[in-house]
Amino acid sequence: MKKLLLATTLLAASFGVNAASISSLNDNFDSISSSVLNIPSSGLANWDVLNGTVDAVSTPNVWDISCSGTCIDLDGSSNNAGELVSKFGFSAGQYKLSFDLSGNQRNAANDDLIVTFGNYTQSFNLASTAAWTNILISLVNVNEGDKLSFSHAGGDNIGILLDNVSVSAVPIPAAAFLFAPALLGFMGLRRKTKAA
Repeated sequence: MKKLLLATTLLAASFGVNAASISSLNDNFDSISSSVLNIPSSGLANWDVLNGTVDAVSTPNVWDISCSGTCIDLDGSSNNAGELVSKFGFSAGQYKLSFDLSGNQRNAANDDLIVTFGNYTQSFNLASTAAWTNILISLVNVNEGDKLSFSHAGGDNIGILLDNVSVSAVPIPAAAFLFAPALLGFMGLRRKTKAA
C-alpha cells in the first residue's frame, strides 16, 4: 500500500499539481489608464520591478510612442533599467510563452533585453526603429516556482517596449493518464512476483 501511495504522489507531482503556483498569465497592461514614470517595485498587478525602474506608456502620449492601449518601457526614467519579474512562480510543467516587443521608437541607441523563463533564455538586441513583433515560444520546460523575467540592459531612460504577455500551460496528452493504471498494475505484479 505504501508503494501505491508513493506512486500516486510521484505521478501527481510529475503533472505539476500545486495550488500555490500559477499555470497561466495574461497581461496587456491596459489596466494602467495613463502613462506612469518610474513604477514602484510592486506597482503592477502581475509583476515586481527589481534593480531599477520601468515606465508605463499609454496611447496617446507626448513621446509619440505607438502602443495598443498601454505598454511597458523596460528602461524607466531613473537612469537605471529595471527587471520585470512575475509576482508568482509557475507550476512545474510545459508552457507556451508569447509577448510583443518593439524598439524604443525614439531614435535612441539599440537596446538589449534578456528574457528568462524555465529552460528558456534569449537575448534580444533591437534597433530603435524595430517594429512591434510577436515572439512565440511554443514549448518551455518550467520547474516548480520558476518566474518569468524581462531584464533590460539599458540605462538611458529609453528602452525596449513590451506588451501582450501571455503564458499558458501546454495540456498533458490524454494518453498520459493511461499510463497510471499500467504503472500501478506493474507494481502489483512485481509485489506478487517477490512474494512467490
